Amino acid sequence: MMNKENLEKLFNEDLGSSYFPWLADIYFKEGDYNRAKEVCNIGLFLNPQNNDGKFILAQVAIIEDDSKTAINLLKEIIASDDLYINAMKMLVMVYQSSGKNKASMIKVVHQILDLLPGDEFASKILKKSLSKKKPINRKTKTKRIIKKRVVSRSATKALSPKKKKISKPKKSEANIDPKMATLTFVDILIKQKQYEKANNVLNLVKKKKSISQNSIKVRIKKIVEGLQEK
Repeated sequence: MMNKENLEKLFNEDLGSSYFPWLADIYFKEGDYNRAKEVCNIGLFLNPQNNDGKFILAQVAIIEDDSKTAINLLKEIIASDDLYINAMKMLVMVYQSSGKNKASMIKVVHQILDLLPGDEFASKILKKSLSKKKPINRKTKTKRIIKKRVVSRSATKALSPKKKKISKPKKSEANIDPKMATLTFVDILIKQKQYEKANNVLNLVKKKKSISQNSIKVRIKKIVEGLQEK
């Protein structure tokens, strides 16, 4: 596989090279989003149908909090290549992060499941989106009223510290789908200033040997700076 220096040389010699997404991806993983965007824009000008370039550009758009551009790019990719699973999953993540376009999100989830039946990522998203609060029957409602009265009568008694601790932050990592543990997802969480969750996802990303330590250090620095600002 070509290294960064070889790709830069190849790109400078031939701006129309189909290898430009490889170079842009390296810049993106290093946190050099402006350079990644520049390479993609040049590459796509000469190779407008290159879906890998569009995918990286969509990731940069997410970092820049430009979800509209990201969604349009991801839709373009899927429209021209209905087997581009990564674009589908990224589009679902954007929809899920915004909390909008639930119908569109479910449609893409079904596309993923049609190609990969039983896919863990898509299955969890679908299950979560379809889950609704069960109607409270009379017995349950009565129990809650009784419980409420009992609590009100003993309101003078302070709750023990154990009851106040509903959950422990350290366990949040276990609730994260490993398939969503990507540098892009970490960047999205950092952009939304969800630094604790970003750190938990990054801990899962660290376990992947294919991720460079330099890329991880860039995110750790941003998380630490974000936590210090709070």
